[in-house]
Amino acid sequence: MSSTLILMPYRENCKMEGEILTKLKIARMHLASHVKQKEIARLWKCSKNTVGAIMKSCRSAPDEALAYLKNTTHIPIDDLPLFNFLKHGSRKPKSNKRCLPKTAEKLLLEKHDDLHYGFKRMCKHLKRAGFDVEVYTPSKIKGVYKRNKLGIKKVRTANGERRALYDYDKIAAFEFLNYDTKKVTDMHALPMDIYLKFKFQKDLPIYQWTIVDVKTKIRFLAWSHSLNSFFGLKFLEFVIVWLRAHQVQTKINVQFDGGSEFCSASKKKTVSWNQHFEKYDVFVYDTGGAKWKQNIIERTHRIDDEEFYCPRGEFINSKQDFLIEAQGWIIYYNNRISDSIGLEGISPKEKLQELGYTNADAICNFPCFILEDYWRPISDFFEIEKSQNVLTYYQGNYMRELHAGK
Repeated sequence: MSSTLILMPYRENCKMEGEILTKLKIARMHLASHVKQKEIARLWKCSKNTVGAIMKSCRSAPDEALAYLKNTTHIPIDDLPLFNFLKHGSRKPKSNKRCLPKTAEKLLLEKHDDLHYGFKRMCKHLKRAGFDVEVYTPSKIKGVYKRNKLGIKKVRTANGERRALYDYDKIAAFEFLNYDTKKVTDMHALPMDIYLKFKFQKDLPIYQWTIVDVKTKIRFLAWSHSLNSFFGLKFLEFVIVWLRAHQVQTKINVQFDGGSEFCSASKKKTVSWNQHFEKYDVFVYDTGGAKWKQNIIERTHRIDDEEFYCPRGEFINSKQDFLIEAQGWIIYYNNRISDSIGLEGISPKEKLQELGYTNADAICNFPCFILEDYWRPISDFFEIEKSQNVLTYYQGNYMRELHAGK
């Protein structure tokens, strides 16, 4: 066989006729025409290792394909798939120390489908959830986001605008507070073992009371075994007294929803609360049914589930355990670096210090308590006649107990 039969080099022929047909010609030159591999490499202008690799693939070829290779008869188009073994495999590395292992990447993709976090926030979430930071490094997580084209789930208004609820540059610390409650026993948020623990262990509270400052995102938390407006009033009053005792002189505006633990969207009751809080220079109002007005505090409830109840729930087996963990959570959250609007990478306490509060540490170290432990339980609230004043009822009982020597 002369060199005139070769019209172009191996690499160019692969581009024109395809990889399989080119290798098929080379295999036939050796097996059917008995041309030596070294000569084939010279004619096709390729490495003899390339020819050797082709012949090595042919040794494991199916018998039907091998019969075609050993003669020069025409090969029907339908039989061309028999020679797919000639096509080289993927050159993609099986592993890369700069990439996450497949199992870790699968877990990361599942979390993104559920949480829709950006890669920076995902790094923080995995670190706080106790995952190995040497495995889940920022660069590896970023690589997964880039390869899979992952993004952040955003909700836009109808005309595409993105508007903040408050003018954060103009409002003062503690000028606007958001007030809300959360049920701890939420099957959508907690693992089954932790859910059952809070559900059936009677000394563990099942309601969380949250007040958050819009400007600094500092939070004040308490817990209870039941929900009612008496606790709603008393906890708010406790927080306000705490702030006034720490020299916070700003007029305070408190927003809550229309829940029964507050004013039940009753204008008459809202007026009554405002009369009660007037001495503290505090004004309360409800959202008027607009749920989006509570977005700031609602978002913190998710953080409670992901960073407190889920990772720390296994260590809570008694009321004492809960109080220790909850106190640590209050302090940790107020010292936790946040990417919320107005903070941009600093903690709520650091934000308060930037605003000139020298006692920021004392304000943030809010005490943890269960409401029933400090105010008389009112579980029999609904058994009291509607015409009877609740506060008078409990004050009367308290005085009778004192006189009885209890």
